[in-house]
Amino acid sequence: MTTPDLSLLGAALLGERDGVPLIGSLVHGRGVGAETATAPRVSPATGAPLFVGGDATDAPVGSAVAAARSAFQGAWGRTTGRDRATVLARAARLIEERAEELAWLLLAETGKPIREARGEVASTVNAFEYFSGLARDINGRTLRDVGEDVFAFTLREPAGVAGLIVPFNFPLGILGQKLPPALAAGCTVVMKPSPLTPLTALAVADLLYTAGLEPGALSVVVAEGAAGASLVSHPDTDVISFTGSTTTGRHIAAGAGSNRLKRVALEAGGKTPVIVTRNADLDEAVEGLLFASFFNQGQVCVAGSRILADAAIADELTRRLGERAARIRLGDPGDEATEMGPLISRQHFDGVLASVGTATAEGATLVAGGVAAQVAGTTAAPYLAPTVLATESDTNHAVREEFFGPVTTVQRYADLGEVIRRANEQQFGLAASVWTRDVEEALDLTFALNTGTVWVNGSTDAYPEVPLGGRRDSGYGAEFGREGMEFFTENKTVQIRRGTRPAWYGR
Repeated sequence: MTTPDLSLLGAALLGERDGVPLIGSLVHGRGVGAETATAPRVSPATGAPLFVGGDATDAPVGSAVAAARSAFQGAWGRTTGRDRATVLARAARLIEERAEELAWLLLAETGKPIREARGEVASTVNAFEYFSGLARDINGRTLRDVGEDVFAFTLREPAGVAGLIVPFNFPLGILGQKLPPALAAGCTVVMKPSPLTPLTALAVADLLYTAGLEPGALSVVVAEGAAGASLVSHPDTDVISFTGSTTTGRHIAAGAGSNRLKRVALEAGGKTPVIVTRNADLDEAVEGLLFASFFNQGQVCVAGSRILADAAIADELTRRLGERAARIRLGDPGDEATEMGPLISRQHFDGVLASVGTATAEGATLVAGGVAAQVAGTTAAPYLAPTVLATESDTNHAVREEFFGPVTTVQRYADLGEVIRRANEQQFGLAASVWTRDVEEALDLTFALNTGTVWVNGSTDAYPEVPLGGRRDSGYGAEFGREGMEFFTENKTVQIRRGTRPAWYGR
């Protein structure tokens, strides 16, 4: 496997400790060592120590927020949309130029196959390109006839200091959903990546400095969860964008109002219902469902982990899914032929496997997988065989809970009214997927499903032009699209009166 190039981290690479690379946070462009260091991070791809560093306290947050506030009131706060567009476009080119190195760095910290890592880097370039264009097109509305001799208009102004909390599953992809729109809007940023996967965030920050970003406009805090809570509740952060679990999302929402009210965008948990009708192309559906269920080892908030199949095709679909899942190629993530790599950590692997056990104990049938997979040359890595379950119960653990691993569950339904009701009864509302060749059926289901996104004959795809956002326990607010950038702005209304104001009563 190719050794990742940690020189990409710039000033955050502080040297070595006991032969393992030592990293720190980036605050105002400078590397800051931990006050109390965390345990060494082991690469899921190899089982070998990847880095040591990261703060077990919230110590870096205060200085990072202070740097962001200073930059917002200073040089970055005075930039024009054209200035910001130039920086983001340059950053896109630099990320593209270092794409292969970034892909191997991403593989090392996540364990995802190299071809998926390359795709994630490419999606990040795309996001930077898109928001570099939007930086020059931030506008409000004009209202000429709101009252006699009154002209009004609205402005969109940068919200201030943005706190961004990025999870481990797509360290670059979700960074691309949050960081470019925040900078395009004119905000300054304190970003907290997952302590499991901080390396690519540090690398992109260094490339942004090279692209001309004011160093104080972006700090990256490498620390445990206490730093995230401190960032959310800090009185000098103005907006918070979070992606993670529903449980943590509830704490984020509460913390954001603890000492001053601030806006929050939450992309929390999901349990995507995938509806396969009797009018679906089964060959296309099986391949599509495999991708939806097992892409990125199933560590995807919109993974197709609950499949609802028409009773007329459910048995065949279940059989074919199980047979096809058993043929997915697990292996060294650096091998071009590998289709699925290890889970992010041994602890996460143990949790997913335990959830499978709970589901089968509650009556679910194990169709495929459900066991640890032995992969030659990677005995230390936490691989789980792609798992297919079947159950008739909507209260089964596999139907109600997000496993966040390579596990999908098949259920049968009798008619469209029933499947709509069952899909909408769950607590989550992030996304849904519909597989059918009947256009009217697709539209009926799309309009009836209570989720933020519906894919028809597809799943999990995201484009920077199209907003993403959830409902109910999946959170609120939008990422991507113009809506994603406008989250990082505040509206200001201006009213201008022409001529003489009428006399006040009693004059």
